[in-house]
Amino acid sequence: MNDKHIMLVEDDVTLQKLIYKLLSNNKYIVSIAKNIQEADRLLNLFVFDLVILDVMLPDSSGLDFYKNSIKNRISSPVIFLSALSDVDDRVTGLELGADDYIGKPFDSRELLLKIKKNLSKNNSLNMVKLSNDVEFNLKEERLYFKDQIIRLSSNEIKILKLLVNNSKQYLTRDLLNNELGLDFLSRSGDMQISRLRLKLKNECDLDDIIRSVHGKGYKIFI
Repeated sequence: MNDKHIMLVEDDVTLQKLIYKLLSNNKYIVSIAKNIQEADRLLNLFVFDLVILDVMLPDSSGLDFYKNSIKNRISSPVIFLSALSDVDDRVTGLELGADDYIGKPFDSRELLLKIKKNLSKNNSLNMVKLSNDVEFNLKEERLYFKDQIIRLSSNEIKILKLLVNNSKQYLTRDLLNNELGLDFLSRSGDMQISRLRLKLKNECDLDDIIRSVHGKGYKIFI
């Protein structure tokens, strides 16, 4: 199985299925979002090696989503899907910093070549340094202190990934509870963050890396 994970953001169900089948047959792992809301949630849960993003989506423009959410959160390549006639959209996407585009309709061989080309040039790093001695591998979901693995529970891994993936903003209690599958009013998420803080302090010599601000939520400072 190819370990490259691709997010496909496309609302056209027929095209969704065609691209999913094409990529799956070529051994890629594929996660599908039919709108911006679903795509945003997936970005909080996974580290994608590449994103295929439709320009026209039901709840927002793919261009706006890229500019406001994707561009500053991940370094993985983004390929825009747009109608061949929409030259302005393609130019705008490239000007914003997108890596490539493909026009609809497209040949499956062209899409596969563009994916392969962009994956090969992708220089994003899965390893995030939390300090000089501490690294978190987002892809492997492993925390290292001086090259030794620090054991984390599944929820601790999920919380750390959420914090790292949202390092430029605050992680609200509502989002935390939602991603952990907790009740809206539950304080269990807060307690799990406290345990994670304690583990980072005791086992990794990391103190005060995760901070809370009243009314905003939690933020990791890396």
